[in-house]
Amino acid sequence: MAESELISQARAGDGAALGRLLRARQDKLYRTAFLYTRNQADTLDVVQETALQAMLSIKRLRHPEYFDTWLIRILINSAYRLMRSRKPVGDEAPAAAASPDNAAVLHLDLVQDLAALPAKLRDVVILRFFNDLTLQEIGRVLHLPVGTVKSRLNRALQGLREKGEVIHEYDDGFSKNN
Repeated sequence: MAESELISQARAGDGAALGRLLRARQDKLYRTAFLYTRNQADTLDVVQETALQAMLSIKRLRHPEYFDTWLIRILINSAYRLMRSRKPVGDEAPAAAASPDNAAVLHLDLVQDLAALPAKLRDVVILRFFNDLTLQEIGRVLHLPVGTVKSRLNRALQGLREKGEVIHEYDDGFSKNN
């Protein structure tokens, strides 16, 4: 069944259709939520809250062709809501595996560097490089003009480059997509 048909069915109240749409995006939702929360329990809470909010508001989706950007916006709002409700306990870094390889260490360092960015800069990096959204789609998700998205992305990348060596491992991919 075509995705547009599933979205139409979900908007008409078909919970199974919405479930199929959410399951198809579960990995992307989990990865994105983890970049905001930096721990598994909170990530799962955010994904679950996103699914609930999507279920409650799917009928109000005005433009079905923007389902993905609509869903990511719900996830970002859910993540920020959860983070505001939690009292900071200190610098919570994600736990590394018992014997992490170099790629895992680089990934954890990148997650920590992302977390250190201001929220408005972090959002554009996450949406661009971890969700593969275009600049126009990011603008729709964040309700920003494309020019503002571009400038925030450039400032974020510059900030990550200044942070240290971690970004240089990813720099080729970032520079090509800039």
